[in-house]
Amino acid sequence: MSPGERELRTARAYLNRVAEPPAPALWELVAEIGPVRAARQVAAGRVSGAVAAETGPRRDDHRAEDDLAAAAALGARLVAPEDDEWPEWSLACFATPVARADERLRPPLALWVRGEARLDSVVEHGAAAVVGARAATGYGEHVAAELGFGLAERGLVVISGAAFGIDGAAHRGALAAEGITVAVQACGLDRVYPAGHAGLLDRIAGRGMVISEYAPGTRPAKHRFLIRNRLIAALTRARWWSRPVAAAARGAPPRRRGRWVGSSWRSRGR
Repeated sequence: MSPGERELRTARAYLNRVAEPPAPALWELVAEIGPVRAARQVAAGRVSGAVAAETGPRRDDHRAEDDLAAAAALGARLVAPEDDEWPEWSLACFATPVARADERLRPPLALWVRGEARLDSVVEHGAAAVVGARAATGYGEHVAAELGFGLAERGLVVISGAAFGIDGAAHRGALAAEGITVAVQACGLDRVYPAGHAGLLDRIAGRGMVISEYAPGTRPAKHRFLIRNRLIAALTRARWWSRPVAAAARGAPPRRRGRWVGSSWRSRGR
């Protein structure tokens, strides 16, 4: 890696840590002047009020090198927009007028990735998300596992959040079909969450990948799960929302599993 490439990666790692995603003002600054100059200005406090509001509390947290080393120790890496494997096509949805009008919808500054496959080749191969309730019954988990198995058997990548219940069942279904599955986490990759899925996360990384936009050491939090969900949606072409599987989890009859609406499967309770 050249000195310039190292500087760019360190800048991305620094910016990734000092702002809580999606950080729209910081994202705009990086898009305008590049990550290296942006990192220097943030560290010096020479930024607009909007960027300062997003970065001020953490701008002195210079742990970029430590973060890169911690990721490497996990067998993970930082993937940036400047890298060939950046999933530019999948994340192009954030450039639409509708997304641009909503400050909650900004692409990540970088992604931490654990898994040997190329990020772009995995998610742009054709992916479907299966997400749902943690407190699922056996029937609900059976439906999710069958769905994950069927999607993987047909060559689709199954993306979910690795939580207990529906998410975990979907991952296990894809793995049972010897397919590729991706877990998008709402914490640092070194934070095994949930702890009971440590083995499952290892298996996911072995056949697919575990990704996060949060720096190593970042703890899971409610708001981070909500922000994380925009990435699950962006990286997939089809989505099975929580309601249809949640209905199954509560013992609803099969006719209430949902219906396709565009690229999303949503339950209407009938």
